[in-house]
Amino acid sequence: WNASLRVPRMAQSILELQKNAVLRMLNLGDGGDQNLSTASTWKVLVYDKFCQEVVSLLLKVGGLRNHGVTLHLNINSERLPVADVPAVYFVEPTEQNIQKIAEDLSKNLYESCYVNFASAVPRPLLEDLANNAFQTGGAQKVAGVFDRYISFVSLSPALFSLNLPAAYMTLHSTQLEESVMRQYIERIVDGLLSIVGTMRVLPVIRCPPGEAAQMIAERLEERIRELLNRSGGVAAELFAAARTGAEVPGGSRPLLIILDRDIDLVTMLSHTWTYQAMVHDVLGMRLNKMQVPVESDDASAPPKARSYDVDDQDSFWTAHAGDQFPEVLNAVPKAIEEFEKKRAEMASTGGEDGAQALAPGLAAAINALPEMTEKKRSIDMHTNIAHALVAEVKARELDRYYELEDQLPSQSLGTSISQLEQLLNASQKGTLADKLRAIMVLVLTKPSISQQQLQGLVDAYENTGGDAAGVRYLQYLQSIRNMAMPSTTSTVTTGGATGTLAGAFGGLADRFMATGDALLAAGMSGIKNIVASKKELATCQIVEALMEQKQGGVTESYLYLDPKAPPARGADVPRIRAPFKRAMTFVVGGGNYVEHQSLQDWAQNSGRQVTYGSTDIVSPVQFVDELSHLGQTLGQGQSGGMPDLS
Repeated sequence: WNASLRVPRMAQSILELQKNAVLRMLNLGDGGDQNLSTASTWKVLVYDKFCQEVVSLLLKVGGLRNHGVTLHLNINSERLPVADVPAVYFVEPTEQNIQKIAEDLSKNLYESCYVNFASAVPRPLLEDLANNAFQTGGAQKVAGVFDRYISFVSLSPALFSLNLPAAYMTLHSTQLEESVMRQYIERIVDGLLSIVGTMRVLPVIRCPPGEAAQMIAERLEERIRELLNRSGGVAAELFAAARTGAEVPGGSRPLLIILDRDIDLVTMLSHTWTYQAMVHDVLGMRLNKMQVPVESDDASAPPKARSYDVDDQDSFWTAHAGDQFPEVLNAVPKAIEEFEKKRAEMASTGGEDGAQALAPGLAAAINALPEMTEKKRSIDMHTNIAHALVAEVKARELDRYYELEDQLPSQSLGTSISQLEQLLNASQKGTLADKLRAIMVLVLTKPSISQQQLQGLVDAYENTGGDAAGVRYLQYLQSIRNMAMPSTTSTVTTGGATGTLAGAFGGLADRFMATGDALLAAGMSGIKNIVASKKELATCQIVEALMEQKQGGVTESYLYLDPKAPPARGADVPRIRAPFKRAMTFVVGGGNYVEHQSLQDWAQNSGRQVTYGSTDIVSPVQFVDELSHLGQTLGQGQSGGMPDLS
């Protein structure tokens, strides 16, 4: 039983490091730095739902096949014997998974099996696996058991999630038993231990006092100390570089900042206006995948849903994910124009020089075909995504909601209420969720609103069929803690071969050019006139203060935990005084793409490296549902008075 992880030779992103860890796992338990691009042994990959989602973000089906995986199957599915090949199990350490592995051993489904747990397997479960394997006579088939410490999903090079939905609702629930809550906290700690283990770092931990962040931070420090105090084994693998001070090129230790979601609820609820955030908010992107309604050639037929996935290999996505939506609408036709120009150049290769020039021209065109095919696919996808977003913006007038919420901090309460009353009118566009989000943002942004003023808005909303339980929960939070919108600094900014290629790519430009101008027309031209304010989010302010080691301010009371230093608390903890160059920022209770993009912009401008993660990347509608559920359960299960969430 070991943790087969090695220190990277160079600083790599969390996505690259996790992918390398999965590839080492597919090398049948060998932790060595082999040539990971080939695999000499065919095998079956068996995973549970969580680990399937981990792998799907790192390797496509072709990538699995390149590493010898002939079948990849869910552990809970009916599986036929494949007696002459080994099986690689990649699962969470749960009683159910242990039982399923034991059943497979008793059925002799595979030649041998390598059991890989996403996080550290508790000793009782490990003993259960050993006992079951012995009793079924399959112990000799178990070739190895490994703790992989990769219990998270990598969404991009600087973004990760523990893939734990509804964390805010769970952690704030008054109906959850204490033992269940402890298990949930431990699951979050497992994920963070996987993060620091995969990145091969031993961080300094900072967190605000009280709430879940402190519980998680202190338990994480305790778990790391336990590993460091063991001789050899897991700790030697996980923290070998950290213990010698040679973690990564650049030398200095990183900072792990653990924050509670309550530091900024506005960002979780506001309507969005950047490309990546809108795709998540409006089209429901999850784990980089989405369903997009695409118009068919038959105008009378309804749009058909098409599945798309985006990642950092998509150049258009990486270039424009953080751009304002109108900028993306301009970028799509420009990408098509550049594509058509390249296609025309390739089509004309050969010129008038006859046969001598034709051969190299044909070879160049053939060599460029895969790249051009991928570009065509990407442009076609982003064209369809842009059309779908525009359709939703028009149907729901999302630009009005965004502009209203964006201007709330800088305008009077009276003006804000008046504008919101207009939007709440039943004749106005927007879903019930859109209108509820606007009310919630107003409550958080303008805590001085009176009960009478707010009740008028709630009544207007409920008269249209809505449920304002989530607003009541925000009122309750404001009554027990300072939940006003965090202060932000705001500045305003303005806002042969030719025949083959023609057959492969022809028509795309014509189709978009015929409809592309409509993206900025048909009543949508107003979106270009929105003057978006550029706010420094509360998360950015906290990260900056902690990385720069600033004195005073909101972070003055933050705990300082160093698992590498002798155990101590408060002022007795020996501290690193120099500014930090690298940080991991983790938000307990849900994260979002707006916060992620804001941190990346700050890091780039400040010469820092910041990796952002959360219990889950939560859409505004999902977060509204969590708040509404909490509002509906206020006071339930308690005798007398409101529940105590502190």
